[in-house]
Amino acid sequence: MSESPPAGWQVQAKPAAMSRRFEFADYAATRGFLDRLEVLSKETGNYPDLNFAKTHVNVSVVAKDTVLGTDDYAFARQVEALASTPLAS
Repeated sequence: MSESPPAGWQVQAKPAAMSRRFEFADYAATRGFLDRLEVLSKETGNYPDLNFAKTHVNVSVVAKDTVLGTDDYAFARQVEALASTPLAS
């Protein structure tokens, strides 16, 4: 059974990786996402490559192996969930 990345993620073969750009309304929302992503990364041991600006974050997950695996796709789904979580007041 072959898994696939969540919708919106771009996959590349060499090196095996997937990436997605997340857009936010303002810097506070961007910062909130980055803070939640830091917590998730510490919990899971997955540290994606990040590039960000005031209202967007590019997240790249590079395979630990030669191909993307179940853990990589699961992490991408968790990142998706973080991006849709509203900023706490």
